[in-house]
Amino acid sequence: MEHYQLIIAYEGTEFRGFQRQKSSRTVQGELESALRMIGWQGETIQAAGRTDTGVHATGQVVTFFLDWKHSLKALQSAVDSHLPPDIAVQSVARVKDDFHPRYDAVNRQYTYAITISKTRLPQKEHFMWRIEREPNWQAMQDTAELFVGNHDFSRFGRALKEDGSTVRNVLISKWEQVSATDHVYTICADAFLYHMVRRIVFTMVRVGQGRMDPEGIQKALQGDMLKIAPGIAPACGLTLTKVRYNDSK
Repeated sequence: MEHYQLIIAYEGTEFRGFQRQKSSRTVQGELESALRMIGWQGETIQAAGRTDTGVHATGQVVTFFLDWKHSLKALQSAVDSHLPPDIAVQSVARVKDDFHPRYDAVNRQYTYAITISKTRLPQKEHFMWRIEREPNWQAMQDTAELFVGNHDFSRFGRALKEDGSTVRNVLISKWEQVSATDHVYTICADAFLYHMVRRIVFTMVRVGQGRMDPEGIQKALQGDMLKIAPGIAPACGLTLTKVRYNDSK
């Protein structure tokens, strides 16, 4: 019996999030079904995080124990053959028995994509937030830099556990133009609050549209009780891209 790690990618559009649910299609449910087809007898897989409905991943990490007599390449092919088209195994590795993809993670990285268009774009709508008018990208980049560092993000999300800490350390927060109409936001942190990335993106877009002063964001991060306008960016633009671990793990 070996402990295996899969890095998986999925399009979240047709899933009710990652976590298994009795009456809904989920990434975990589909993956566990595929594993059972190759002899897995465990109760549940472990994952680096639980993405929401409509959120995508290119670097989700899952682990499980399996009695497998063949190569890692054969394992990848076997699992892939039983997965639906919107989930794919990117790589397979053996890991230590005590490795946990969530608790051993050093940091996680997400991207959020925005496209500018006045008309619907069927080839992009599932993967980007479409905004009709060009915002002030420099103002959004300046605002993105405010999130870097150790801050209380209670105005931008809620803890996963009741009375849990809302302090997070953000290592990267930046926008990048990838085409004439498309921009991608990258954020990397030690951990994230529920809806944290989508709240941050929504707030930055409001700044870029001239509907919010970035000074209010700075004050909120410094503990000011100033309320941030309610709202959240659509799930379709968000992708979990990387989960990092110490070399020893």
